[in-house]
Amino acid sequence: MVTNVTTASTTFAAEPPGSGEEPALGGTVGSRLAHAPLDPQARQWVAAALHGDDALAACARGEQLDLPLPADPAPSARRTRRSYLRRIQVQGFRGIGRSAALEFSPGPGLSVIVGRNGSGKSSFAEATEAALTGRNLRWDAMPTAWRDGWRNLHVEDRTQVTVDLCLSGDESVTRVTRLWEGDSVRSARGEVVFPSGETGSLRSLGWGEELVRYRPFLSYDELGRAVAGRAAELYDTLTTLLGLTELTETERRLAKACDRLAKQESRPRRDLPYLVDQLNRSSDRRAARAVAILNSDSIDLEALAAIAADDGPADPSQHVVLRRLRRLSVPERAVMTDVVNELRGAAMELAMAAGTKGDRARGVIDLLRRAMEHHERHPNEANCPACGTKNVLDADWQRRARAEIASLEPIAASAAAAYERADNARDQARFLMAPPPSWLPADSELGRVWAEWADGARLTDLSELADHIENTGRRLRSTAISARKEATERLADPTDGWAELAEQLSAWVDDARAAIRARDLLGPAEQALNWFTGLAREIRAERLSPLATHAEQVWHRLRQERHIDLEALRLVGRGAQRRVAVDVSVDGTDSDGNAPGLLSQGEFQALALSICLPRTLVQGNPFGFLVLDDPVQAMDTETVEGLADVLAEVGRHRQLIVFTHDTRLPDALHRLGLPAAIRTIERDAMSNVWVTE
Repeated sequence: MVTNVTTASTTFAAEPPGSGEEPALGGTVGSRLAHAPLDPQARQWVAAALHGDDALAACARGEQLDLPLPADPAPSARRTRRSYLRRIQVQGFRGIGRSAALEFSPGPGLSVIVGRNGSGKSSFAEATEAALTGRNLRWDAMPTAWRDGWRNLHVEDRTQVTVDLCLSGDESVTRVTRLWEGDSVRSARGEVVFPSGETGSLRSLGWGEELVRYRPFLSYDELGRAVAGRAAELYDTLTTLLGLTELTETERRLAKACDRLAKQESRPRRDLPYLVDQLNRSSDRRAARAVAILNSDSIDLEALAAIAADDGPADPSQHVVLRRLRRLSVPERAVMTDVVNELRGAAMELAMAAGTKGDRARGVIDLLRRAMEHHERHPNEANCPACGTKNVLDADWQRRARAEIASLEPIAASAAAAYERADNARDQARFLMAPPPSWLPADSELGRVWAEWADGARLTDLSELADHIENTGRRLRSTAISARKEATERLADPTDGWAELAEQLSAWVDDARAAIRARDLLGPAEQALNWFTGLAREIRAERLSPLATHAEQVWHRLRQERHIDLEALRLVGRGAQRRVAVDVSVDGTDSDGNAPGLLSQGEFQALALSICLPRTLVQGNPFGFLVLDDPVQAMDTETVEGLADVLAEVGRHRQLIVFTHDTRLPDALHRLGLPAAIRTIERDAMSNVWVTE
């Protein structure tokens, strides 16, 4: 123990004002609100934000609320009982195998435990945190496999941490024990034995919120995240420490309500172009009327609502056509195929018969029969109508003609059959190609295809007929099927597509009405937010000022001869943009809140310590101790000397336990003659750990 104190540095305040003795926010805001130059509606918005989300929702609905202003709570008679570490005993936890213990004098003072990497220093620090909180912030940032290695490999029969605490006013210790019985790091069971001998859970200590608010553990990783981590982390830590969480939440609620109103007010204007475009795509007369109103200088919402409520069909007469279309039939594909095959078969037979004796005989027979029919109709005419020969068409000619026909018929039989088949095939084809129904609109796609289909009846060539049925018939069938399907769908919606547009129009009208209400509410809400933001800025600066001053004093010692000044700490922004602005000046040049980008790693570490150390000295902190794990990393020798000075000064008021592998810290303490209990920790290959003075 070094007892000669010769530091020439000025001391800093032992207890900068903190949340414990600060006036309650409710009374502060309530008294300021009572005299604020706000409209009654804006005043109601602030009061609603202080009361919570339900009250804000009622404000957003335009309800008039009679909300009492918050007042200061009755002063608490509870006195903060400060606690100090007396003993830490660890077994089977991380780097510690058999039971090992660290003992401390339960009161203010600086203890430094020095050991090389892997000696078990961090195991003691993490075990203490795990015993009191059930978790470890450093583990949360590590991979799962790393976290799962919490149990010591050399001693597996029992994993236990015991922490003895001395609370002010008690003559004996309060013992906190955490025992792991399962394979998971979360399988631990905690127990507290009070000086009276009574036992209870860790909750019975009443430190749930305080362990978060005043957190008596600070590791190298936390220091690294303090300034360079997520911007909101340090902000939330400081606002919690300073008792500003309620203020932050109230401002966030009010800002969120204003944002919702602003979005509600702008939604119809944003959605209008899309709605007009959708209406312009419709041929419904109601859509055209709605577009005309929407494009006018003054939009008549009642007229639009009436149009949207008209859910009848656009053209009742069209429904007759749609019902007929739904039942419309066209030639089946199989029938068309049979007729096409027959036409092509008949065409082939005709081609084979052409020019044969049978074809000539069929022609002669046809000619003779026509001549005989002519003679029968005109019996007194004896001249040949073909060649003009006189007096040849007599009874004898008729007898010879009949004999000629009888002799040629056997020869002409096959050719006659081919011609007869061709005629029958033409008749079948023409039967298929009936004209379109009279009710079918000629200008519709089906009407045009059907007209083209019916025109095929004028064709006489068998091959052309077959091609027409095959090609145009395919188009007729596909168009008819599509028309039937469309008719079925349109009949399912009697409004002919207007129902969906009417629903969109009705929703837009509802949004427009809501936007009018939101516009009326937004002005007072924004006035309330602007006023509250200004008030919150003042309260934050007032609450943070003592802590910031303390941080500047710590930084002044740590910086040594560097020309870097910590100008200010500021809580800025809100919501996702909240952060702590750290203002430093380097050789007289301001950083504009961007300190980490201007500092070396060691300076950066010192800056984080300057911000984090003062929180252990704030009023109302029930923890008289702070466990620091490896704060020296990346610091140069001059900074380490400044750190030794700062730690010794904090040790005058709090119990400070520092674990480090860097011997420069104890060397600086010796050299500067600063009071500290310095111990060495060692560990062998079997995880046996021991501590020496």
